[in-house]
Amino acid sequence: MIALEILAFVAAIGAGLFGSLAGIGGGLIVVPLLTIALGVDIKTAIAASLLGVIAVSTAAASSYLQIGLVDRRLGLTLLLATAAGGIVGGYVGGLLSAQVLAAIFGVVLVLVAVQMLRGRRSTAPELIGEPTGLEFDSSFVEPTTGEEVNYRARRVATGTAISLVAGALSGLLGIGGGVVNVPTMNLVMGVPIRVALTTSTYMLGATAAASAVIYYSRGLIDPTIAAPVVIGVFIGARIGARLARRVPQQALQLLFVVVAAFFAFQMLLRALGYA
Repeated sequence: MIALEILAFVAAIGAGLFGSLAGIGGGLIVVPLLTIALGVDIKTAIAASLLGVIAVSTAAASSYLQIGLVDRRLGLTLLLATAAGGIVGGYVGGLLSAQVLAAIFGVVLVLVAVQMLRGRRSTAPELIGEPTGLEFDSSFVEPTTGEEVNYRARRVATGTAISLVAGALSGLLGIGGGVVNVPTMNLVMGVPIRVALTTSTYMLGATAAASAVIYYSRGLIDPTIAAPVVIGVFIGARIGARLARRVPQQALQLLFVVVAAFFAFQMLLRALGYA
């Protein structure tokens, strides 16, 4: 039999690649794969996933920053809320049963897949007038076309409040918060999906670190699982950051929806005792 550590490493490479492309940190794939495919306890999987999320953010965010695809002002605005939520989620996650965590994970993925599917046909609103105190304008160059895209981050206060919830889910489920932050920036705040994905990746590390400390203090980090996951997602994230420049935005959204829906189904089956 192939050693568990090798399987975790291989799975983590794919998770890191997808996580950097989709701005979610890889936890969306790491946790279900470790628990469903490899039989790892879900709390141990969540703890390893959080460390992997930090690795994804470290590996991919630097590349995105270098090519100007990260909205740093937006990311820093939302970061404090997600980090605070991460601490709360990390604490609560240690108190819940594995079945409850699996059910929450599945429901969250269903909601996110539905929202992102609805948002695939949406277009960014036109920039009319000057931004208010809770809005700000920015732009980026779409790497697949070379076109400069102007946009306005709207409803910043609402986005910040939702980011608090995203951080809590990150700590609770080890998914980095990107599954909530990406659709929030894209659908609620009017930020193009490309920038939402890269800015989410930029935010992931600090959010996951806040939660990982809680899991470490409870002795839930297993080095034999965490080490191959961290190394694997780091490698995958570096590859994903390079590929992201060539992948159209609509393809990124569709990829996000398909994978989220698949693992939602698997986690709900596990919560109901069928997997």
